[in-house]
Amino acid sequence: MPIPRRLCLAGAGALAGHVFTAGLAAAAEPIVLSVGDQNDSLRSLLEAAGEAAPTGYRIAWKEFTQAQPLLQAQNAGAIDFCRAGDVAFLFAYASGAPIVAVGANITGGQGAAILVRGDSAIATVRDLKGKRVILSPAGLGEPLLYGRLEQAGLTAADVHVVRAAQNVAQLSLATGRVDAWVTWQPYIALGQEVDGDRILADGAGILPFYVFGIAHRDALAAKRAAIVDLQRRIARATAWARAHRDLYARTLAKISHLPDAVARRSVAASRLEDVAIDDGVIRDTAALYGRLAAYGLIAKGLDIKAAFDPTVRWAASSDGLARGMA
Repeated sequence: MPIPRRLCLAGAGALAGHVFTAGLAAAAEPIVLSVGDQNDSLRSLLEAAGEAAPTGYRIAWKEFTQAQPLLQAQNAGAIDFCRAGDVAFLFAYASGAPIVAVGANITGGQGAAILVRGDSAIATVRDLKGKRVILSPAGLGEPLLYGRLEQAGLTAADVHVVRAAQNVAQLSLATGRVDAWVTWQPYIALGQEVDGDRILADGAGILPFYVFGIAHRDALAAKRAAIVDLQRRIARATAWARAHRDLYARTLAKISHLPDAVARRSVAASRLEDVAIDDGVIRDTAALYGRLAAYGLIAKGLDIKAAFDPTVRWAASSDGLARGMA
């Protein structure tokens, strides 16, 4: 029996209305930005400054202990945005990871150091000759160590390099299995406060040590407004933390479960300075890349300028999402 035309039209109208309503519901679902964090450092910064609750998108936090596994996850597409040091970023970029630096914070070389035990007889970098030095692979340890060795008239062949994760490195130095440990904050503060370690030499004059805001290229294309907003929040939070170090340290200790003294020492030693990605940042990073290549640690011939998108930091979004997130 033929279906009356009125019912056909009514059914079509109902179907169209259902599709339209479903489309609105789908469009209303918030964007989820998968953000990788190291030891709760970024989440602590945003929460302390009141910048951790954006509108228009939701942050899904993914926790890591250091940059190498974090950047591996980002390479696999599991992370939209993260922050990591310049050396780790260069290693990931050189491996072909589809990532781009969209923001920068300058830590400075003093944010990394070679630690020895408090009771160690090692007094100068030259005393490292023949010693065991532990550091993390694909990180700042090797360029810092090799740079200091060169200044002391030594080479990489003069020390025994051991590669391990930072928690293993800390334990190895504390138990005397190695003689020195190359690390960064907050591990420097952790070694000093918990184990009584001392700084043999830091990275000043050796490393520029930028911490980059890093986006997966697919995420930047699909979620640009959210990433722009998050990078702005990081800049504002960094300025706030610089002016309120005690409050920031308390939040860092609470969220990351660092001892209070470790958090305070780590924050006190941090520059907390957000900077624009400009020619100077790119030039410093290209020079660092050149040293890594000269040490045979990384492939030569990369276009370092292509690893940056300087437009994100102050970009104005063309859609309504940015207005909702402001």
